[in-house]
Amino acid sequence: MGGTKTEITELWKDWRIKVYIAVLLLSFIPLLFFGLEFGMDFRGGTIIQLRLEEPVDPVTMGTMITVLSERLNGFGLKDISVRPFGTEYITVEVSASDSATVGQLKNLLSQQGSFEAIVDGQVVLYSEDIIGVVTNPQKGYGYISSTQKWQVPFELSKEGSDRFAAQAEGKCTEEDCERIFMFIDRPQNAAIVVPQAFYSDESEMRIDPTNPGSYPILIEEFEKNTLIPILVADELTPELVAGLDNYSKIIVPEGVYSLPADERFVERGNSSTYWLWGATNLKSVLFLTPGVTSGEPVREAIITGGAPDIETALSDMTEIVVVLRSGRLPVSLSIASTSSVSPTLGSTFLSDALLMGLLAWLAVGALVFIRYRKPRVTGLMMMGNASEILIILGITALIHHQLDMASIAGIMAAVGTGVDQFIIITDEITRGERGDYQESVVARIKRAFRIIVASAMTTGAAMIPLMTLGLGLLKGFAITTLIGIIIGVLVVRPAFGKAIEKFM
Repeated sequence: MGGTKTEITELWKDWRIKVYIAVLLLSFIPLLFFGLEFGMDFRGGTIIQLRLEEPVDPVTMGTMITVLSERLNGFGLKDISVRPFGTEYITVEVSASDSATVGQLKNLLSQQGSFEAIVDGQVVLYSEDIIGVVTNPQKGYGYISSTQKWQVPFELSKEGSDRFAAQAEGKCTEEDCERIFMFIDRPQNAAIVVPQAFYSDESEMRIDPTNPGSYPILIEEFEKNTLIPILVADELTPELVAGLDNYSKIIVPEGVYSLPADERFVERGNSSTYWLWGATNLKSVLFLTPGVTSGEPVREAIITGGAPDIETALSDMTEIVVVLRSGRLPVSLSIASTSSVSPTLGSTFLSDALLMGLLAWLAVGALVFIRYRKPRVTGLMMMGNASEILIILGITALIHHQLDMASIAGIMAAVGTGVDQFIIITDEITRGERGDYQESVVARIKRAFRIIVASAMTTGAAMIPLMTLGLGLLKGFAITTLIGIIIGVLVVRPAFGKAIEKFM
């Protein structure tokens, strides 16, 4: 088996070699047209893990993924990934890494998006009543710098407009009109506890928080239209806490009270407007007009707010538009964890990973040469390793799989397994004898492949659950390892076995 010219010609005609060459050449096509996609580990960005309030079924999880994806797309971000993990977690990957953008994203993602409009203590509009959001400046959308106010118009369904007309009818008198309070994610079954100083400071709020001269809103009207009771107490006594047993959430100012060991208590920090506005997620308060209280349905409404500059206004308007357009999440969620990688650090990770891979490949070649002392054997194994890596990368480009650190580890694991299998094939061919009888080369290769296939099936069976269940960062490892196993057994190992038979 010296590898004569005739044998080499026959080798090129073998179907296993032809398949190997064809697959290797085809793997370059997705690499050239699509390129490799790198995860946050390498290109930099932020990974936000969201925890759902309760486990959900696959249909509900699909709705959650769709709504969150629409929010991120509406926010104007690129290179986003929203993936479920199990039944209670969702992982969001975005290319943004600066703290301001990440903070805005976390706020956007953590909102359930439940819209409510309340008049005279009655809910008149819900999220389901919004059928469109207007972003045309000619129809009222935009920021008015002279008044430092922004506004976002939206369209109502027939059912919503009819309900609004019926409940708002007669809410205007000759002296005054009722106010409409608009919320996104108003706390449900909640109570608010504030010290006397907080209560006094916000006992008379302004309908436009940016304009001290605008119409006052007394705290009694505020409480009535938030449907959330406000309790005044300078400390949380056991008697006070016991009286709040019927509420699932108790909102208090951040850093004011010594909180009991009770998960219902939620601290809220300072708001850009009034603390009570932020605590109740109140977005806008507007006067009703005689035209909308006549009993005739109105198909358009508006959310308005104040902002000191165009940048702040655009940020506020974008958030409102994105949340209203994407709709309400079926289950509320919270931020479980956040991790960031800067683009500079990500590129360093990638170059280090490539260097480690190259060193590992050379180290394997050196050990193989020491074992067999034959350059042809070493060359075939190293070529087999290199081609296997190229084919794996070609497939990952074809399926648009993002390569992260775990995926690179999976490729290295597949290559390491490949070296073991190359050695099994080579040893079986060079052994020559087994027991007390002589076996043919074909029989020895078949025995080697039985061992290889059994090992591959065992490893593959272990990888499938990791890939299908999506267990965190192990998913990338499982995908690339499984691709390497399949390519190795079906393409690379048969070609290597035939080649080593001719060149030993």
